[in-house]
Amino acid sequence: MKSRTFKILYIGFLMFNLPLLAQNTNQTIAEKLGYPADAKLLIIHADDAGVSHSENMATIKGMENGIVNSSSIMVPCPWFPEIAEYARENSEEKDFGLHLTITSEWKDYKWGSSHSNTEVPSLINDYGYFYPLVDSVVVHANAADVEKEIIWQIEKALMFGIDVTHLDAHMGAVMSTPEFLEIYIRKGRKYRVPVLLSREIESFNQVQSKMELTSKDVIVDNVYQVNPDSFKSGMEAYYTDVLNNLEPGLSCILIHLATNNDEMKAVTKEHPDWGSEWRQNDLDFFTSDKARELIEKNNIIMVTWRELRDKIVRAD
Repeated sequence: MKSRTFKILYIGFLMFNLPLLAQNTNQTIAEKLGYPADAKLLIIHADDAGVSHSENMATIKGMENGIVNSSSIMVPCPWFPEIAEYARENSEEKDFGLHLTITSEWKDYKWGSSHSNTEVPSLINDYGYFYPLVDSVVVHANAADVEKEIIWQIEKALMFGIDVTHLDAHMGAVMSTPEFLEIYIRKGRKYRVPVLLSREIESFNQVQSKMELTSKDVIVDNVYQVNPDSFKSGMEAYYTDVLNNLEPGLSCILIHLATNNDEMKAVTKEHPDWGSEWRQNDLDFFTSDKARELIEKNNIIMVTWRELRDKIVRAD
């Protein structure tokens, strides 16, 4: 009798709540965060913190004096401890994730594993550093070593006291194959943080069908980044166009901040694309009054990865 009564009550509960459950399942990211369904949400995200002192200082400036509201840290890089300290001391106010790194692209400025080169040999070239190009990673790296290195970087960041808000991928290397992309997504799930995902990723559909992405997997609708042609024609014009034409949904603008000084010129030697001048231009625009005015004029709502983590990925 008790069992029958329970079943009747349970069926009644489902009949009453199914519309609500379906509604919650079909909610947009904006609605999950408490905004209208058609809201324009934006993360202005600075990559490469930890690369150099210049990168760190510019990133901090962009977050404190500009409209940059998120950044990600490269754990294997020489200036990691400096930005880790800042992230730890400002964990309640600033949004820092990890720029998972298995490449080392600059000519004379290099790094290797965050823990042990000998334990991830397929990631390390003959000179003892990560490979400079993603193509080389695809050819040489095995998934087991990629997974080890990702775990080491996350655990080291946590050991340094960083409140990790999300994961993303330096040069896209840790999502450059379906196997790597699956590992990347699974690590986000394990540590209960969103990972930067877009349907534009080459192997996204293949991995999605295999892994059955859920409502807690955050998919960014639009990812914007200056390319070399836009850099040559003017970065201010590019960003102005993006902000004036931003569509509803979740968008992310990926930028790289540094000052065009001797340190950064040496780091980016013989590499004008994403180089020292490029990074100074990013810093100048995203600390400008014009950038703030464009955000306000276009009714853009600034959101952070922490919000996505706490209100979606870690929501009960």
